Amino acid sequence: MSQPPRLLPGIDSKRWAQRAAAVPFGELAAVRATAEQWRNGLAALVTLLSAGSLIASPALASRLTGWSRLAVGILALCGLLTLLYGTWRAMDAAFGAPGEDNYLTGERLRKWEHDQANTAVTALRSARRAFIVGLLLTIAAAATAFGFTPASGSTVRAQTVTGTFCGQLGTSAGRTIAITGSDGTVHTIPISAIRSLQPAASC
Repeated sequence: MSQPPRLLPGIDSKRWAQRAAAVPFGELAAVRATAEQWRNGLAALVTLLSAGSLIASPALASRLTGWSRLAVGILALCGLLTLLYGTWRAMDAAFGAPGEDNYLTGERLRKWEHDQANTAVTALRSARRAFIVGLLLTIAAAATAFGFTPASGSTVRAQTVTGTFCGQLGTSAGRTIAITGSDGTVHTIPISAIRSLQPAASC
């Protein structure tokens, strides 16, 4: 079986040397193209999470009380701000800043492009780290929200400004929740009056 002809070592090395010599000329453009893709992805993720938060927040907030509501809010806000920071850093890497000097020599232009590429790489690394941290914070906020949200029909004990109520948790309606006691009495409690809402094994 015949084998394809191989290039002579000298020709092969010369071609690789030519490609290596051409790399610096496209260094800045390649880094900025990658950063622009990250910027687009982060912007889409921030938009998606913001829309999801606006839809889900009222329902979750009505089922959370005390420190759990505060923890979820802080985690979600920190996650969103971190993702916004990552988007800004990706934009900084993608577009950079215009130079203040006139580059009349090739050496000065080469140095400027090399410095801009290094700056863009640093900004892109920051954007990637911000993406990971922001995503983890968002996941933590969702896990905390669903972990501390009692399911409808579960037995809970609610401590309010007027007393303690224990029973089955009903569906929430706006700014109130309904708890059905063991005697069948339905207690409608305003969310603002609840100090704590904890799952209970029995009443």
